[in-house]
Amino acid sequence: MMEEADNHSQAERFLRKMNMAFQLLTDEQWFDHVVSDFQVPTEDVQTGTVGRAGLPVLRDGFLFWQFARQMLQQHGNGLSGDTKVMDFGCAWGRILRFWLKDVPRSNLYGFDVQERLLAFARQHVAGCHYSVSDPFPPIHAENNTFDMIYAFSVFSHLPANVADQWIDEFARVLKPGGIACLTTRPRAHIDRPSTKAAKESKAGAFSAMYSAREENLKRYDAGEFIYYPGGSAGELSAETYGEAVIPEAYARKNWQSLELVGFFENYTQAYMQPCFVLRKT
Repeated sequence: MMEEADNHSQAERFLRKMNMAFQLLTDEQWFDHVVSDFQVPTEDVQTGTVGRAGLPVLRDGFLFWQFARQMLQQHGNGLSGDTKVMDFGCAWGRILRFWLKDVPRSNLYGFDVQERLLAFARQHVAGCHYSVSDPFPPIHAENNTFDMIYAFSVFSHLPANVADQWIDEFARVLKPGGIACLTTRPRAHIDRPSTKAAKESKAGAFSAMYSAREENLKRYDAGEFIYYPGGSAGELSAETYGEAVIPEAYARKNWQSLELVGFFENYTQAYMQPCFVLRKT
């Protein structure tokens, strides 16, 4: 037992030294390090979860990490060795890996509904906490645990009743002053055809949304939550997965358990989903 505890302590010290070394890198140096040292899953898994594959997938994750980190520093509890971060819908750890620059692995938590994706993250973005999440709350976390919760391209697929429940659950597990960064589809998702990959993967939901384009644009501008069920293989059903476009007015009216800091669009030069930033007061 003593030898096991000593080995664990040595591993912890080694990881802390690695974290300190990572902090000396510029963001671009850190991106290059992640690209060269961290594995990604096969192209079909990347495409199935993100819609495309290759270096741009990691670049998008990197850009969103930079934005979320900025929000944490400007509007939240700041960034330190005690910061605790949740990646809600982490899949294979595309974004979570970038937090290793600033946050100890032991303070990083990934939740996803698909165990097969978490298995990859456990192996290749090791040392973090990973848990399977049910499609509905609650989540396995104590009250007032996290400084940051982010969900990239998760609320872009949830129906209103599920999204609303998760907002209340995030309010429970966030620390006072903690923030949530949650992306959704943009208004333009209703107004223009999607990419070929999106059409192929979510043709039913997108086709139904686009066929009622004028009506849905009016609904969006009136502050209504736009959702069309799609469903997917495995753990994702039409009850909990489809195409969602959430206007700022809906969040301001219905997500009262958290304070809406802002609705951010075009926060990078690359196309990124617009992001709600909310805070626990």
